[in-house]
This record gives sequence, C-alpha cells and structure tokens, in this order.
Amino acid sequence: MNRQDLQIDPNNLERLEQISTEFSKIDDSCYLSHIVVEPGLIQPGMQAVWPSYRVQGIVMVVLLTGQLTFKVNTDTITIREPAVVSLHHGQELRIEPNANHQLNVYALIYTPSFLNDINISFSVISPEAFIGHENPVMILDENEMHQMLRYLTLMQSTMDDSFNNQLNRHIVSSLTSAMIYQLILLAYKRIEKRVDNSGNGGRRINYVHDFMHLVQVYYTTERAVAFYASRLFISPKYLSMLVKQATGRSAAQWIDHFVINEAKNLLRFSGKNVQQVAYALNFSNQSSFGKYFKHITGMSPTEYQKQ
Repeated sequence: MNRQDLQIDPNNLERLEQISTEFSKIDDSCYLSHIVVEPGLIQPGMQAVWPSYRVQGIVMVVLLTGQLTFKVNTDTITIREPAVVSLHHGQELRIEPNANHQLNVYALIYTPSFLNDINISFSVISPEAFIGHENPVMILDENEMHQMLRYLTLMQSTMDDSFNNQLNRHIVSSLTSAMIYQLILLAYKRIEKRVDNSGNGGRRINYVHDFMHLVQVYYTTERAVAFYASRLFISPKYLSMLVKQATGRSAAQWIDHFVINEAKNLLRFSGKNVQQVAYALNFSNQSSFGKYFKHITGMSPTEYQKQ
C-alpha cells in the first residue's frame, strides 16, 4: 500500500519516524511510533508532525506520561496521562505536545487495508459498549495503562522481527483484535459506574440499552426500526430520537452498523459466497443484499470479498 493511502504527506511520516524513539511498521499499512521526550526538549517543529488531516482508517494514541492537545474536527481536547484516544475514519485531527511535560506516548496508525483483515465478532460484544462512543478519550488507571502497554510492546517486537512478515501481520492483527476487546471491556466497567437508572433519564437510557440488546439478537433477521420500537412499546420516531441523543447515531444507522459488520465478517472469514451470506442475513436474494451493501459501503460484496 502506498503511504498516500493514509492521506498524510509522506514527508510527515518520515518526520514522525525521525522524532520517534522507536518506530515500527507492517507493510506500510500499520505504523507504531513510540516517542519519549524529556521536559523542555520538545521542539516547536514537533507540533507540525501531525498537521491537520482527515483520518483514513484509525489512529490510536496511548499517552503514558505528559500532556497532549487534540484538535478533533472543531473540538479541542487536552489530556494528561494516562489515557487512550481513538480517532476514526473521517475525523479531522491535529495533535500537539506540551513542551513543559515529559512526553511518553505511543501512536498506532492503521490503514483501511489493514483494518479489513481484523476480525471482530459482534455476536460476543454487548452493544452497550458503543453508547457514548462519540467521546474519543478514555482515561486509564495504572493497571489499565500497563495492560495497554503490554499489547503495544508485543506489537512492537513483532513488527521489528523480519523473519516472516506475513505471519507478523496476522499476529499484529490478532493483537489489535484483542486490544479492541480489552478497550470494550474497560468501557463496560465505566458504563456500570456511569449509568443512573433512576428518574426519567434512567428510563430513557434503559430504552436505548434495550434497543441495542434487541438489535444484537435480531439484526440478522430484522432491519426495520418499527420492529424494535414495537418490542419496546414506543413509537419509531421516539425511539430514533432517544438513540440519536444517547449515541450520536440514529436507530436505523445502528441496525445497518451491525448488519454490515456481520456481512463483512461473513464475506471475509466464513468461506461463504455472496449468495450464502445474503441468505444468512435474511435478504430475499443476492441482488437486494448487493444493493444494500453497496449503498452503505460504496462497494459491492464481491468487490469487498476480493480485497
């Protein structure tokens, strides 16, 4: 893959490599930068390593010590250690270090081609983990920070071992899947502490939780918002409003999200052909599945399967 696929000037990746204490990569499709800088040694030019650009894929930053300012779209977020920041496809990003603090930070950059090979099973993930997903920052305690650090050091040592690059890619892909599951597990713990089940606010969030659980059960057979609203004894319009307010996505978008991710997993990993995947997801025929898939992803199921 050409570095331009990241939509970052190739010179910026070279500059990132130059200022990195350690820099590793897999096939120009996954990069891991580890930067350690003592207070007062951060030069102004370092703030231009990540000029404003649109994320293509995923950028994940794990801050161990120091302070970073993230400008995501129109929002400015300043974080102090330890924390993990996940920045997703389509977001505008700029990262600036604070020269007055020691900086110890890892940055993972995943291109779309690498992400396509990561298998995440939505059948074992509670949808509650996605509620509040618009906030890209997760503050970590010391134990959680060390958990993240173990994944990062394993990825780094794998990337640096040139004996078998194809196997290395699979190892890093599996480690990434495990790290994502770990982050979702941490999200569960925060939800347990955060959700208030009293009063109207509690009832509203319960509707959203119940909707997400119903989608997890029925998304392979039911794609109409009205079906889920009827199970909750509320109107589709009210359900869509609650879900949108709580998660930033409409009810229909969440249904599509689960269907498409399952379709991608089946197309990529199940060995089924397009027709079999269409029937597994309760589409009336291959043509209707193909139109649905292309409308959401921009490519046909066959094109996706051949990537």
